[in-house]
Amino acid sequence: MEHNPQKTAPETFALKHPPANADTLRRLEENPGKRPVHPGSIPTLSTVTNLDIDVTENCNLGCLYCFKEEKYSENMSLETMKKSFEWLVESSRNAPTLNCNFMGGEPTLRWNDIKKFVPWARRRGAAIGKQVTFSMTSNLTLWNDEIRRFVDEYGFGILMSIDGCPEVQDAQRPKKGGKMTSELVEYWARSLLKTRPHSTARSTFYPTYAHKFAKSMRYFRLIGFREVAVSLSEYHLWTDKQLDTVREQLFETVDQAVESHGTDKPFTLTGFKYLINKLIRWRRTDRPERIEFRASPCGAGKGYMMIDYTGDIWPCHRFDGADSAAGADGQFRMGNIFEEGFNHELSRAFLEFDHGKFHKEGCKTCPVNPICGGYCPAANLSDTGSIYQPHDTFCAWSQMMYDAAESLYDRIAEQGAESLDLLLESASGTESDGTT
Repeated sequence: MEHNPQKTAPETFALKHPPANADTLRRLEENPGKRPVHPGSIPTLSTVTNLDIDVTENCNLGCLYCFKEEKYSENMSLETMKKSFEWLVESSRNAPTLNCNFMGGEPTLRWNDIKKFVPWARRRGAAIGKQVTFSMTSNLTLWNDEIRRFVDEYGFGILMSIDGCPEVQDAQRPKKGGKMTSELVEYWARSLLKTRPHSTARSTFYPTYAHKFAKSMRYFRLIGFREVAVSLSEYHLWTDKQLDTVREQLFETVDQAVESHGTDKPFTLTGFKYLINKLIRWRRTDRPERIEFRASPCGAGKGYMMIDYTGDIWPCHRFDGADSAAGADGQFRMGNIFEEGFNHELSRAFLEFDHGKFHKEGCKTCPVNPICGGYCPAANLSDTGSIYQPHDTFCAWSQMMYDAAESLYDRIAEQGAESLDLLLESASGTESDGTT
């Protein structure tokens, strides 16, 4: 398995787009939310319907791999949250449905503002004929009964950030003071699964704990998850030995998927379902023409953007940290909702993102290439200095995921047509591996 464990020296943005007209390091006046949304901040090349609202840059955890790079404590005011929604309304044009996703840091640190914003935004949307939905990515460590009732009342989509079995969770995601989090996270995960049995856990693996991968997947099954979206972190730190270990662990996870298949509590990885749905089923039935090429990995910078506490607009919730990590000096900042000067050239770069044109030489022989989309542009920027080029460790991980998913397909197929049909039905409609 060939890969380059070294992080490529970051470069500035390969397309050389200029930064938006404001200095990203400046701090706006104390309450920028009292300013109106500037009409010159609205994108003209795309319709935005999904907005990450970065309600805080603060977090109560000290995760080993936080992609924000540096930890700050700034918070978004309720006024700026509302102006962010007004910007979304204008940027959505005639779209009937909008989604607001609360991000951070840990968004529940700003719960008092979120619970005021949500009913306001729903009423505001209804008044203009738009349905507004809500979602949140949370580490679950600050939850209480009020939050639990509220997210059910308003139908929140909840992505639970939980990395694995207690020893992995406590090592990778401790509180800033070092206190363990696994017991608390498990309590609220079990609670959420009672009303949301098909919820997905979002797991990230640090190289030190590669040998705990399969055990962590068994733990997820034990507490009630049926599906986990998993990725590796800190690509530049992975060694060949650690990659070999996680590959072995991945095939142990295939054993778990086969064992649970057809039961009332099936278990699998989102990545398995995605690869089977988009690639393997067509190759195994000699219908490669059904494979749809994926030119880009996600809607970042197109139908999906993020606004931070100053009103700055970014392609997604990862790009402020990626911009800093790559030394790009604000070139990936798209504008500010209170100022004129939306970066339409950068918007065009995302709209025209084409993995078929911008890729590595090794992509030509990779089995995942048709649906890779070039992987997460923000992660690419952090790891290689280019939004188009994934780190070699990601490529190694993708190929071992494909091998494991192929093994899962073949083993289920050996059980007969009925069992295979059940697998294909469960994978049908899976449009992403859950990590981008």
